[in-house]
Amino acid sequence: MDPAEPLLSVRQLSTRFENDSMAGAGTAPAGLDAVSFDVPRGAIVGLVGDSGSGKSLTALSILGLLPPAAHILGGQVLFEGRDLLAASEAERRAVRGRGIAMIFQEPATALSPVHSVGWQLAMALRAGGQLRPLGLLESMRRAGRAPALELLSRVELPEPERLLDLYPHQLSAGMRRRVMIAMALACRPSLLIADEPTTGLDAPIQAQILDLLGRLVAGSPGCSVIFITHDLCVAAEVASEIVVLYAGQVVEAGPTRSVLGRPQHPYTIGLLQNIPDHGAASPPSQRVRGASPERGCRFAEHCPQRRSDPDRFLRCAAESPLLEPADARHRSRCFYPRLTGPDGAGP
Repeated sequence: MDPAEPLLSVRQLSTRFENDSMAGAGTAPAGLDAVSFDVPRGAIVGLVGDSGSGKSLTALSILGLLPPAAHILGGQVLFEGRDLLAASEAERRAVRGRGIAMIFQEPATALSPVHSVGWQLAMALRAGGQLRPLGLLESMRRAGRAPALELLSRVELPEPERLLDLYPHQLSAGMRRRVMIAMALACRPSLLIADEPTTGLDAPIQAQILDLLGRLVAGSPGCSVIFITHDLCVAAEVASEIVVLYAGQVVEAGPTRSVLGRPQHPYTIGLLQNIPDHGAASPPSQRVRGASPERGCRFAEHCPQRRSDPDRFLRCAAESPLLEPADARHRSRCFYPRLTGPDGAGP
């Protein structure tokens, strides 16, 4: 494997729900539409968009954990050069956890309320082959508590020995997030998918989690992260690349500095305008409003620049824009990119 090759390449990934009740009448079908992006080795890629944009659906499609009503229409998910969509279920199961691990959005539901932190870490360690396939309590006795303690120490939780015997409800929200990260690291994956890992946390705790993720990647050569968030400002803190999703499509993608400094798509510009003042809490995720029909731009009905002069933007309702390069690595899905700047002024 060429180390210069991306760890993960998503190519033209399309996912649909059998019952398109998630999409309103006359709107584009719910799901993913030809989503493409790369995750370089040792990088953090931010997957950004409001609720319903397709961020979590992208992650579940990559892992092969779609709900029964959803199915993949086509595309490729190349992990270390191997197409996971063409693999058998047994092969995909072997990749989950050991190759790709996910930090789920809600620790309160992802963690078992009736098992201790130590028991759940032992379960994760056994799944990753770090403990022999004995009973969990027997595994913990024979192997000692050292592997679980090491995981808790790695995510910088205080008093790890004491925490092993506690239950999730006895931990703070920030501590539960760190336990989730520790469980994801148990199988020593090459790729972490972090689904809104800072949502609902106070600003100082958010900063600690972001700093922790950055240091984990820096300390693990070759390890990469897909960081899912609705907050463009949070993504900017940790991500070297940003992929902006709207209604199941990538509408803008590129290096973080380029996307933030020269946003091309009106939706990205709107996300930037909603960034709170320094030190303020992150804004809540908004629900993506009904997308325009597939024959035109999905953002057309909600585009501020088109709303200001509809006759000037007739093309937006008639044709679907492609993801076009704005420069060497920056792409945007807009016929009239950046007619309006982040401050509301012209280009």
